[in-house]
Amino acid sequence: DTTTPAFSLKNRYVIETGSVDEIISLFNEVLAALAYDKYPVGDEFVLRALLQVYLIGKNHDVRVEQHNYKGRSDILVNFPKRRVVLELKYTDKVNEEKNKLDEAEQQIIEKGYGLENLGDRELIQIACVFNGDKNKRQITMYKKVENSVIALV
Repeated sequence: DTTTPAFSLKNRYVIETGSVDEIISLFNEVLAALAYDKYPVGDEFVLRALLQVYLIGKNHDVRVEQHNYKGRSDILVNFPKRRVVLELKYTDKVNEEKNKLDEAEQQIIEKGYGLENLGDRELIQIACVFNGDKNKRQITMYKKVENSVIALV
């Protein structure tokens, strides 16, 4: 349903200028607008693909599995003054959400996602957990990763 707020012009710049809360809220609106019987999110790969298609449709510079010297980030979106990196994890169990969030955060920190060719852009790194349980079907936990820059000596 493209009449939902996620697809309105008022949300055009949320990823480029909004807060982490606003970005995740937007992604949850996008995911809620999809017909779940036709496009079920059953794993991290499908989740990543659906968000990628949305971001491409918004004409954003989006990279999936962007390589750096330590690994590949799930989603990286470049803007002139900001870069947003998402590390996505999937579960369908509430009791796994916290561990998945910690795993995503550690992966961002250890792999230094988004640091390559950053220039003077603001870097927003977000660890996310999507719960695919039929009563959830949204990003249920997320965290802005702070101080992930590791000094190279």
